[in-house]
Amino acid sequence: MELKTDTTPPAAPGAQPAPPLAPLPGPAEALPEPEPGAGGRKLWLVVVLAVLLLAGAAWWLSRDDAAREDLREKAASYVDGITAGTPLAGIGNVFRTAPPPPPASVTNPATEPGTLAGRNVQGTVPAPVDTGLPYGAAGPDGAGAAGGAAAGANGAAGAETGAPGQAGAEGALPGYAPPVTEDSRVSASFVAELARWLAARYRPGPRGGTLAVTVQALNQRLGVAQAGAVPGGRAGLLRYAFHPSMIQGLYNLYVGRFLQDLDDAARGRGLDEAQNRQFHLALAGRAVILAGALEGVASLPDMSGQLTHVEQLAQNAVDINAQMAQAVFELDEKRAANAPRQELATGQLRVDGLAARYRRALDEQAAAQRALVAAIRKGGGQGMDDDSLLFVAHWVERRLAGDRDALASVRAAASVLRDLGRRCAEIGAGAPRSPAPAQEAPPAQP
Repeated sequence: MELKTDTTPPAAPGAQPAPPLAPLPGPAEALPEPEPGAGGRKLWLVVVLAVLLLAGAAWWLSRDDAAREDLREKAASYVDGITAGTPLAGIGNVFRTAPPPPPASVTNPATEPGTLAGRNVQGTVPAPVDTGLPYGAAGPDGAGAAGGAAAGANGAAGAETGAPGQAGAEGALPGYAPPVTEDSRVSASFVAELARWLAARYRPGPRGGTLAVTVQALNQRLGVAQAGAVPGGRAGLLRYAFHPSMIQGLYNLYVGRFLQDLDDAARGRGLDEAQNRQFHLALAGRAVILAGALEGVASLPDMSGQLTHVEQLAQNAVDINAQMAQAVFELDEKRAANAPRQELATGQLRVDGLAARYRRALDEQAAAQRALVAAIRKGGGQGMDDDSLLFVAHWVERRLAGDRDALASVRAAASVLRDLGRRCAEIGAGAPRSPAPAQEAPPAQP
């Protein structure tokens, strides 16, 4: 007799009995299918990426050079926009085509005095002569160099004078022109007066203050009061200065002095540094808004025709209003004369009809004005109210009536206003001021 022993250890007191073991699957029962490996999915992902890359490469190679350059520039601009102000600013340049290397004449120039070789200057060259100073005023070295130039130009004339630093009777180099400091018609006092007027219209406040300047007030002050004091009056000043070259020349001549006049006027009013910056910020906003209005008006197609249509509607409303006033007067006269009831009823009907026509005329005029303002705002002037925008449009239309090419002057005026706004904004933000442009003489006008 064979004894069998139970090898299962006895359960601990109070423990749950172990569950019975699951039976093994029989031959007819299906075994669980194995899970697919990750290698197949990775292979499909590689195939999809390869197809996309091939399609992108084929599309890119089918573009012409101009289209590729345009796409690169758009991508670079987009990257520059999203990285502006971050440490990654400027990374968009990786999409742009690198400039060609400099020619060999620059990288390996001839070793003559005054030529470049890398970052060094070969040999020595004479000190430059400042032709903007009177002859001989640059010191002994400058006088000696200038003397050589004068001798080369005038032969032995310099030796006959016997005095160093002198060149002929004029005491200056040939071709010397003194720097221009003031225009003969638009004087520096004209600019200073405008700066004082602008500073007087500023009211400081806890949230930046306000600048009470409208285009109507600016035209009254600058274009009527100040322009009337200029020789030739307002019309003469416009004929003299309202040309693109004159506008740019006068701006280059006076912009630095005008900004200094603004500072002086602000200090004269007792504004501190913070208030002066707020004043410049307010002036920058006004300048940019006016520049946008000028650009919007200049871009308006058939501006004269649209303004004429609005003026005709306005005149129609005025005419109907005059007829209605006459009809009301006649009706009052009939009532005072105890006219028959039929005549009074007829007069009242006429007054009512004219009143209805007058309301329709006003509605038509307002609709035409709104359409005109909306057309102007497509090109600029979004920050200006409707009345001021219409005022600018009529002002430009009057300039066009006297000069067909006045639109170029309007765009030049908008350009200098935008630059003035930028400079005032830099001052308001406390940034270093931009250097004033080179002061050149404005071109002479006939």
